[in-house]
Amino acid sequence: MVVTVSAGPQDRSTVRRDELACLARLVEEASRHRDAAVELTGDPGAGKTRLLTLLARQAHEQGVLVLRGLSVEAEQPAAFRPFIEALGSLRSPDGAVLPQAAGLVHVLAAPPADPDSEAEGSGGLTRQCQYFAEIRRLITACVAEAPHGLLLLLDDFHWADSCSVRLVEMLVRWPVGGGLAIVVAHRPRQAPVALRVAFQHGVELGSVEQIALPALTQCQSAELLGVRADTPGLEQLHVESAGNPLYLAELAATGVLGANGTVPGHDAGAAPAGRAELSTRLLAESALLSRSEHLAAHAAAVLGGTFDVDSVAAVALTGRDEACRMLSSLCGRDLVRTDPGAGGLTFRHPLVRRFLYARSDSCWRTGAHRRALHHLRALGAAPEELAPHIMSLGNQGEATDAADLFAAVRAALALGNTEQAASWLSGALGLLRAHGHTAGAPDGPGGDHPHGHELWLQVVRTLAAHGEAERARALSREILATLTAAPAADGARTAGDLAVVQGALGHADEGQVLIAAAVDGLCGDDPAQLVSLRCQSQLVRMLAGPLPNRADIDALTRFTSYADPVTAAGIRALQALSAVFAGDLGTAEDRLDAAAELFDALDPDEPAARSTAAYLTVLICAESAMGWYGPAQAHGSRALAEARLRGEVHLLPILLSVLAYTAHQAGRTAEGLDHAQQAVRVARAGRRHDLVAFSEAVSAAAWTSLGRAAPDGLREPSAVNGLPRATAAVMLLAEVELAAGHGQAVLSLLLPEGAHRIPQPTAVYAARVYELLAAGAAMTGGDAEPWARRAEEAASAVNLVEQQGHALLARGHALRARCLPDEATRLYEQAYNLLGETAVGLRAGELARAGARGRVGRDAEVLDELTLREREVADLAGSGLKTREIAGRLLVSPRTVDAHLTRIYSKLGVNTRAALVRLLADVG
Repeated sequence: MVVTVSAGPQDRSTVRRDELACLARLVEEASRHRDAAVELTGDPGAGKTRLLTLLARQAHEQGVLVLRGLSVEAEQPAAFRPFIEALGSLRSPDGAVLPQAAGLVHVLAAPPADPDSEAEGSGGLTRQCQYFAEIRRLITACVAEAPHGLLLLLDDFHWADSCSVRLVEMLVRWPVGGGLAIVVAHRPRQAPVALRVAFQHGVELGSVEQIALPALTQCQSAELLGVRADTPGLEQLHVESAGNPLYLAELAATGVLGANGTVPGHDAGAAPAGRAELSTRLLAESALLSRSEHLAAHAAAVLGGTFDVDSVAAVALTGRDEACRMLSSLCGRDLVRTDPGAGGLTFRHPLVRRFLYARSDSCWRTGAHRRALHHLRALGAAPEELAPHIMSLGNQGEATDAADLFAAVRAALALGNTEQAASWLSGALGLLRAHGHTAGAPDGPGGDHPHGHELWLQVVRTLAAHGEAERARALSREILATLTAAPAADGARTAGDLAVVQGALGHADEGQVLIAAAVDGLCGDDPAQLVSLRCQSQLVRMLAGPLPNRADIDALTRFTSYADPVTAAGIRALQALSAVFAGDLGTAEDRLDAAAELFDALDPDEPAARSTAAYLTVLICAESAMGWYGPAQAHGSRALAEARLRGEVHLLPILLSVLAYTAHQAGRTAEGLDHAQQAVRVARAGRRHDLVAFSEAVSAAAWTSLGRAAPDGLREPSAVNGLPRATAAVMLLAEVELAAGHGQAVLSLLLPEGAHRIPQPTAVYAARVYELLAAGAAMTGGDAEPWARRAEEAASAVNLVEQQGHALLARGHALRARCLPDEATRLYEQAYNLLGETAVGLRAGELARAGARGRVGRDAEVLDELTLREREVADLAGSGLKTREIAGRLLVSPRTVDAHLTRIYSKLGVNTRAALVRLLADVG
């Protein structure tokens, strides 16, 4: 997911227009000399200060006098600080200091000794009342100097001193009149109780309006970042930011999305807010933390997203009471909050945790993670809770920690968190290498060790299924590096299986590298493993796209006596496939039968049968090329079930695409379309663009067979690697163009000249290619005869039923081009009878029906040449009446009826009453 942030108009506007409009009404009230007060609340980074700035700009443009005051956090805040700051800037139009303002600042700067204390009794209370009455009088005088009203903006008021809070309370309860508008912005979680009570009282009195800034909507987040609302990755970015503008800008600037993944963002300078702004704010928030509070915050950051008092105490090496006190202080500062869902404590946002974690000492963090690991392990925490601490220890962890990482890998896979599983597996392998151990080797041929072959393979396969080719490649090499000290047979088996995954990703060269290294390691000592690797080497090439060299595959025959049952079956399937596309169909049939027999004899519960899906894929490719759609579908269904059962998700793109083609060719169009659509999804996820193009071609052909246009249009399969799938894809698209009546497009797709064309049709497909060329030539008025002859020669050479059907169709196209529609229709009918309800058989049937309709159309035109009396006689004769009966109906003589019938037979080209009846029945 990628979100590219562009610099937008955020410096001039805000996405919180509704809230700004509410605040703007204050300006109008002030300009009409009416008092108003607003409590503006929101979490840190919600945009309170930005709203105040925009409001001040609008007010200034309307002539309203604007004063701003800011409260700051301090151990002993100065009395009336925000008011003194705001009123100290009050000047007359000529820039002179107003006496009223100077007097007010003087009074505010000298408050009573202890205005919050009642120790002085009634005398002290009286002096306080007099003091605040004087302040109110002076504020009224200042407001009178603002002819268009005065707007007082007080920001960060949660840090205000008690004197300022009391003054706001007085102004809210007893407005001064004359047009004083007050906006007090604060964080509700940190605001003093007295301030919240004062505003709530003001709401009840009707003198205060409350505006709480909610989380941004996704559309607002998009506008803030300057991107479209449907930009990939924006939704996740919005969720991770919790709709907070500051966090959203930070995540977009850094690309960090926590454990769920990353979304690379634009350069930080282009974002509406960047890393510097958040860091500065968090630094200010944490600057006044005590040493013990810093320790608690850093310990909590080490523990992760959710933590409790006991865990913080264990990591910080302090007592529980002390930890509780420190965490309470952090909660008061809103750095830490309670987590109702998890039943513990959590940081205000993961970015806050990240900041505090980075601020801690790196050496201290290592020890803290080790303490956290021991504490959580003693509590019986789940492996996925232990894994982050083990990973943080790096190679300083213990070899036994790898077992917890392996268990965490399984848990992550179960939750579908592939990236996390890969990271933890990489960490476990690194730990084992650092301590001189090998990864858990498979216990016996099944590899059922909980930390062994099957676990690593599952992670790599899942990465492959998600298109993470580079990550899968790097992890594969890590796995093999960890196995250097293991028995060579273990390393060879793992290398072979990992190479097959690389082949399924379309990276044949990488697969060959893995297998070559494993072959060198065996040194010829294990012939069974060697033949398995050699067979897998050819399998890798086939899965990646191009057909392997037939000579290399035939050379495997010498080693079949050493092969396990699955490898022996795989060798036969590979030999069959290479023979099919070499045009050696006699050998292909023999090898297909042998392979099918071997596969059918396998026990699916036997460990050796766990790799059958990949070799079955080879078998169904060969069977479908031969037109053996029934066996191909049966073996394909078995392969698909086994691949899903064994977690071989990397095979799904090619399996589903071949099954889609097979089902479509067999005439099971709906099933083929379903498989094709699934294949497009998984191939796109795995970034197999060649299989995406092939599956889209099948999908387009299936939609055409259903009488509908493909929803997403057609694609020329320029991305398809390998002759077999390229040929099939081009033929499918040519059939789509043929159904649409685009004869020239058919010729353009299939003729030799031009990019991505078929230079020399493979023998098993040649008759089909030439039939399509004949159809295209006939449709465009060209000479279809040469293509028909080639189709007949190609069909005779391979002697396959489907290809014979294509030869019949090609000859029919040539006859139709020579204006012999009846003869062409008879050949189409023969083709349909030969091929049945297959895809090409259905096409032949449609051509036959179209020919019959054309003949009926011609007869209907001839009927129009009959006179009214002749048509009347013909209709009565067609209904089965005899000559004498017709004469009685028409009140004419039988001789006259016979004369009419003679002329009718001549005009219609028939010579018997029965032929006339059939013709009239066809015409309807």
